[in-house]
Amino acid sequence: MAYREVLSVEIREIIRRWQAGLSQRRIARGTGLSRQTVRRYIDAAEAAGLQPGGPEPGEEQLAALATLSSTRPRQAAVPSEELLAPWAEQIQGWLQAERLQVTRIHELLAERGCEVSYSTLRRFIARRGWGRRQPLTVRMEDGPPGEVAELDFGRLGLIADPERGRWRTVWALIVVWRYSRHCFVWPTTSQTLAAVVEGLEAAWAFFGGVPRYLVIDNFPAAVAGADALHPRFTRGFLEYARHRGFISDPARVRKPRDKPRVERSVPYVRERLFKGAQFRDLAELRAAARRWCLEVAGQRIHGTTRKRPLAVFEQEERPALAPWDGEPYEVPDWRTAKVHADHHVACQYALYSVPAALCPPGQQVELQLGAKLVRIYHRGALLKVHPRQPRGGRATDPNDYPAELSPYTLRAPEQLQRRAAELGEATGAFAERLLEGPLPWAKLRQGHKLLRLAERYSPARLDAACRRALEVDLLDVRRLERILVEALEQETTAPQQPQPPPPGRFARPGAVFALTTTQTTTGASR
Repeated sequence: MAYREVLSVEIREIIRRWQAGLSQRRIARGTGLSRQTVRRYIDAAEAAGLQPGGPEPGEEQLAALATLSSTRPRQAAVPSEELLAPWAEQIQGWLQAERLQVTRIHELLAERGCEVSYSTLRRFIARRGWGRRQPLTVRMEDGPPGEVAELDFGRLGLIADPERGRWRTVWALIVVWRYSRHCFVWPTTSQTLAAVVEGLEAAWAFFGGVPRYLVIDNFPAAVAGADALHPRFTRGFLEYARHRGFISDPARVRKPRDKPRVERSVPYVRERLFKGAQFRDLAELRAAARRWCLEVAGQRIHGTTRKRPLAVFEQEERPALAPWDGEPYEVPDWRTAKVHADHHVACQYALYSVPAALCPPGQQVELQLGAKLVRIYHRGALLKVHPRQPRGGRATDPNDYPAELSPYTLRAPEQLQRRAAELGEATGAFAERLLEGPLPWAKLRQGHKLLRLAERYSPARLDAACRRALEVDLLDVRRLERILVEALEQETTAPQQPQPPPPGRFARPGAVFALTTTQTTTGASR
């Protein structure tokens, strides 16, 4: 017969009935204990000085009687010891070297002809101290209402995607309040930053507020480098946490006890919400999850608090939450780019100008891509804000270029003509003649070359060369440069004498070839 420890309340009942005058048989029948056990405790009571009809035993006497239950009868040798002893070394290797589960060891032993029960195997391992010790846990305080919420992802299963015509894995983003245990479930098919922010925004709208601390898992969208002491967050999630006003506290890797409330909620959500149900698409699943949080999870009696989570949340936690403004958050997209020689950066097949005075070409900058605006940062400082451009678009601020390049970038003939007029009267007239017409843009390159000639040959020589070119109606900057190279701007041309017209083609005058008709009488009579 298996050994069963006799409780102190049962010992007190044996003595009470014995002092009331009941026989050992009736005491055994009434308490469910064997007659041998009843006799053993009655003998011990008599040895301790107790008498039938006397006073009840004191605490010291009852403690002395309770020691009888701690002395277990000697057990016979376990037959499984003989069966498992030859496999002891192999079992120890499976446990410690290969780190196999006991269930797998039980299967391997059965395949090799050692037929024992699973519980027998576990007792055999426990007697030798090979089992894994359960770590000690310390129950932490829940903290004040509205202080801490825990976040985790849990895999639910597969759901149909009507748009793509295939099945997709659906995950549950679960947020649980540490104080009230009220939860929110947001089904999603990805764990990107945009998907996480979308789920958290839906959670704050559901709760009507934001926690001061959010304990999260080490998912890539939020944590770029997991570390127990110095975790490194992604820039996008840091921006979101700063915008909403909560502090992120990532749990340690493979340490589920750092966020036990939400860890225990993952299988609960999977079993009670998803399994066995049918959903047409993700939108229907999200609507069902919202109702489930209010009607099922929020209305149950929680196993630890013994209260309804929704009622505790509404009464104590909701008034303590940090405010939520209700404005949708725009998830930025951070990129790095290099400033090109034309003082622009390329991102998403669009170009954006960068101030040359603040960031010269060749430097690395960071771009924050929003739905409407693009912000350019260099070493943490904001350089420029541009409207978001489509693929192939270009956003250029002429003031971003150096001063000497702004006229060319603006494609402004008026500024070029004004600068040419400052170099000399003839130079200004040459530039005005050069750029006149309905399409001055086609001559802008020649106009800039005209200004560079003044830097190379001096404004005085250029003005003289332009004056000579205008005399002969020469409006070609390349030939104007030739005049300067050969120093022909100082030469003067003598006035040409009028030349006689060239002789005619024929030596005889034209009258010789004139045709005249004469009428005669004879001809007339005819």
